[in-house]
Amino acid sequence: MDYETACSTFSWADILDGLGWTTDGPVNIAATVDRHVVKSGVAMDWHGKDGANKQLNFAEMAEASSRFANVLAGLGVAKGDRVAVIMPRVPETIIVMLGIWKAGAIYLPIFSAFGGGAIRLRLKDSGARVAITHANFKDSLEPVRDAVDGLIVVGGAAPDDIDFSAAMNAASDRFDPVPVARRDGAALLYTSGSTGPPKGVIISANFVAATTPGGNYCGDLRDGDVYWPTGDPAWGYGLVCYALALSRGIPVVMWEAQPNGETMLEFMAARGVTNLATVPTLLRAIMALGEDHVRSLNIPMRRIWCCGEPLNAEVVRFFRNVWGVTPLDTYGSSEMGLPVGNSAYEDELVKPGSMGRAVPGQYVTIIDENGEELGDEEVGIIAMTPSREGFYAVSYWNNPELTREVFEERWIATNDIGRRDGDGFLWFEGRADDVINSAGYRIGPFEVESALIEHDAVAEAGVVGKPDQLRGHIVCAHVVLKPGIQPDEDLEKELIAVVRDHLGAHATPREFHFIEELPKTESGKIQRFKLRQEQLSR
Repeated sequence: MDYETACSTFSWADILDGLGWTTDGPVNIAATVDRHVVKSGVAMDWHGKDGANKQLNFAEMAEASSRFANVLAGLGVAKGDRVAVIMPRVPETIIVMLGIWKAGAIYLPIFSAFGGGAIRLRLKDSGARVAITHANFKDSLEPVRDAVDGLIVVGGAAPDDIDFSAAMNAASDRFDPVPVARRDGAALLYTSGSTGPPKGVIISANFVAATTPGGNYCGDLRDGDVYWPTGDPAWGYGLVCYALALSRGIPVVMWEAQPNGETMLEFMAARGVTNLATVPTLLRAIMALGEDHVRSLNIPMRRIWCCGEPLNAEVVRFFRNVWGVTPLDTYGSSEMGLPVGNSAYEDELVKPGSMGRAVPGQYVTIIDENGEELGDEEVGIIAMTPSREGFYAVSYWNNPELTREVFEERWIATNDIGRRDGDGFLWFEGRADDVINSAGYRIGPFEVESALIEHDAVAEAGVVGKPDQLRGHIVCAHVVLKPGIQPDEDLEKELIAVVRDHLGAHATPREFHFIEELPKTESGKIQRFKLRQEQLSR
């Protein structure tokens, strides 16, 4: 089905019906997953760092999530309460998430690698009633024990804690899912900005419906897929990837380890992965191993889709060449969900480097600072129209003023900058505070980064503006070279030529720094603000 037909025939009623939901009736995401208890076979295929393996079917997951919902009810957790989860990628994480939803509570994921300060901020700000963690991470919660009423520990509890296994064994495996409205909160995600502390964003129970068009249109999830979402359920993209599959009865593969290029290839070959939801950072790690090595592994890959950071054109060309698969970029945010992506059904039309078009059912455009839509090829703010049926986030936690500003106006817009070409494809240009103004030109760092990695010597690049008395800012490139390559003056000249050829002389870097690795978030996004801080320190 082509893009125009997909949009013209799209119906939110069909999306809701596919989930077993109605427009006005109450819903429960865990109950939506439980519909698939009649399916035989594996629902979750988990692999531990030490080689351990555990498989659960949908009936076992339903019973376990009911037990955990009963554990929460016994602790006094009620509809709308926040339950914090500080867990690694283990089966209990998904069981806990579904149990929270079954109880009508709000899932508050906190990344397990956060330090005590980051955990404390989220627990205190959210008012979480209960926290669940793993014995491996319990020490990180010691400074904040007084922030919650109860601490549940998986894998061995201290005397004052609640032992997960013991509590589960004592709980009933029957629980009536608590009905919630589609606009009620299902998750509380904290998103970091360029200034101030992280903001809590309330993700509605409707997020499963809101992201289904993106999952269908870009992810192309099918029965029979061996589907591996590499993201952590503590982050928005990982949360969406797991929830989309399980709500449709599609099994998921979970790996506890943090993969690199080599281990990722080995894992996919051993599992026979056919559908991969990941981030471009990991795809670039595979690229660095070389075409011959990647091609030599017998991996039956059918679909690759990405989110979290822009997908460079060179990555698209690499996997088209070695596997005959087009990686599909998608775009999303904590406020918007997954409203933009490339079509899995027209992958020959994908424009490498573009994040695609608005998915069916959503309207996404480019606006100026006054909220007026801009024309083709004009750089501005990425914005979407609030959707009556396909809504994702509904508010900022305890911030009514910002909620009105972002969710109750004409547009939902954050600080992401982009442009739209004449065919309706959207191109990410960076964050608003990342855009470089040099001699009157607005230069998107992503374009320069994409040009730099076209050079065979470059593994990754991060580009920022450096204050300059004459031009306002100059383009400064931080470059990670491939193994065995040393920087020199000739290489700098070649990199300048690559950028000039792709973007013009105005966008060429005037300063290079060759570094071993780029600063990144845990989800793989380049932290350009840290590069700017390093500039100032130099």
